[in-house]
Amino acid sequence: MTTTKAISPELLKAVEELARQIAEATNKAYGSHFRQIVKVLPPEVSDLYAWLAALDDSAVEGLAKRLRAVEGSPRPHFTAAVKKARAIALQRRTLAEMPPTFAEALRWAMERKGVSISQLAKQAGVSEASVRSWRTGRFLPRSRTLVTKLEEALDLPEGALSGRLPRWGLPKIGVEGKDTPYPEFTRTFLRVAALARYGRPWEDLSSNDQEALLREDDDRWKRLSNRQKRVRKATQKPFSLSFKEWPLGARAEWERYESYASSASGSLKRVQAALAGAPLAPTSVRRQTLGRERGFIEQFYGYCHNVRGLAKSTLGLDLLTDLGLVHSYLEWRVNRYKDEDLPPITRSEYMFIALVKKLHRGYLRALGLGVDPDGVKELERKLKIAGIDVTDGYHAVEPLLETREPLRWVLDGIRFMLRDAAGRVGDLLAPQIPTAKSEAGEALALYRDVVLFWLMVAHPLRARHFYEAYLDTNEFRDGDFTPGRGHVGRAGGGYYLAYRKSEFKNARSQVFQSLQEHDLVTFPLDDPEHPFVTLEVEGRSYSLNGLFHVYLHQIHPHLVKRFGRTGPLLPLFPGADTKLRLARIVRRRAAYVAAVPNVPRGLLPFGPHSIRHVVATDIVKQTGSFETAANVLLDSVDMVVRHYARFAPRDRYSHGWRVYARARGGER
Repeated sequence: MTTTKAISPELLKAVEELARQIAEATNKAYGSHFRQIVKVLPPEVSDLYAWLAALDDSAVEGLAKRLRAVEGSPRPHFTAAVKKARAIALQRRTLAEMPPTFAEALRWAMERKGVSISQLAKQAGVSEASVRSWRTGRFLPRSRTLVTKLEEALDLPEGALSGRLPRWGLPKIGVEGKDTPYPEFTRTFLRVAALARYGRPWEDLSSNDQEALLREDDDRWKRLSNRQKRVRKATQKPFSLSFKEWPLGARAEWERYESYASSASGSLKRVQAALAGAPLAPTSVRRQTLGRERGFIEQFYGYCHNVRGLAKSTLGLDLLTDLGLVHSYLEWRVNRYKDEDLPPITRSEYMFIALVKKLHRGYLRALGLGVDPDGVKELERKLKIAGIDVTDGYHAVEPLLETREPLRWVLDGIRFMLRDAAGRVGDLLAPQIPTAKSEAGEALALYRDVVLFWLMVAHPLRARHFYEAYLDTNEFRDGDFTPGRGHVGRAGGGYYLAYRKSEFKNARSQVFQSLQEHDLVTFPLDDPEHPFVTLEVEGRSYSLNGLFHVYLHQIHPHLVKRFGRTGPLLPLFPGADTKLRLARIVRRRAAYVAAVPNVPRGLLPFGPHSIRHVVATDIVKQTGSFETAANVLLDSVDMVVRHYARFAPRDRYSHGWRVYARARGGER
């Protein structure tokens, strides 16, 4: 006969947990009666749940008789309490035996019960086609209420099937016909916000709650910046002439300019050009800058051909030496908006004339054309005097930047992404990839994107550092390794991103003056002093380093195969390895931030660069130091003051008083 003193702590804990569950399901008396089982537990019992699941009714009656002998009187509810505990143990065993994915679990449960598709459809009140699609994993149920009916029809414990659905659901939300520039953002927002704010899938929301979320989403698209208004107006009557439409001579001329401007100092290409007597720019121009410059010329050529009627064969950079033509082009651009409540001049006009000035002083002069840098400078002066509308680059995230802790909302959005990803793959540190192709694709993409989004917050580098990041598989292995030609290394179990000085836009600034061109700048993912490399989600702590490890070893190989990439140098983020793809992904996942409860209204889909704005602004608002933000962004203080940190006069004023109050220690 066993006494309480002989019971191990693990068994006592299991008894107490079962007693609590029984009390919640029935009443406290049943839970109290069940606790007495410790007086009659056989000494060989090590796993309470397995032992209970194996009991038959006669064994339960035998336990009741033994307890009556020990206590000297019967316990009327003991037998019922033990049977309730047995049911819980059986449910637990059922859940443990069921396959991990919803489709597999549904097939398993139907075979176990011996239920056909037509029988289950009838009992659950759904169509046979729905059951077939759920069994194959092609689609998932959109309502938890519906899944509960399936569980009841299959004699499954509560949560047996719903627990295998993504906790954030995959409802079909009909927004394709909505007038929204970003339907994927809207779909994600409605799905996530339904669960984040109401605790229910979209399909289970009341019509009033659905309407509230739809209204919130509609309102956001009405908040337009002057730049957006101008773009919408401009796209109504496009005039640009794309590069592929240029005559061969104009294309060849532009390619010669790119060669002139882009050859890196000390490179073989530059040395060969110099020895051949070809003109060379004094400093190398980045590829992204050249792309933007070509866009300005495409618009200028479009005006010349589509508006002024010049033949394509006459197009060339020499047209920029005709300042009368340049002046008329600027006037035409301004007049496009004369009937609109829009600023006639923005940075785009100013940047165009700045390019013309640069060409007059450099490349066009080197070609021996009749340049007039002073005349261009006078045009530039006139634009400045007229007044340029400066539309800040953080319009999309402006509602966040006006709050006291802008970064808080983004971090909460990442937590929602982690919860969503966990709902699709189970344990994020031991993920189970769904078998259905569509589900697997979304699960892999979401896992990639949450790692990417988190990295961009923890290390707010420029977008190119992420879409141009590579993993050198010649170096990559389970243990420590160097980046090689790639951008990922590992030391002491901790991963780090690594970039050469030459890979930074402002590589020639004072920030990098002590480094050689190929010296590495590293960004650790496991820095114990970094505030954002660990996040708490539903009582569980996740580390960026741990998630990155799983991503590299289990998620990345699937993505590489999915996107058909081969070779020793693989994209670190397959499917997000171009500027356009990365921007599209970040804008879509920005919906998780928009879904945070009480988030400031009007948040728009934002791109990678906006994350730098949010981080910089948060640092300045918390510390009052532009220098601290500049250190994190690896940029100059002047650049942060002018371009990145949104720190309005009222913010500075209130922060000044807070710092002063802390310095006084609260004294009056």
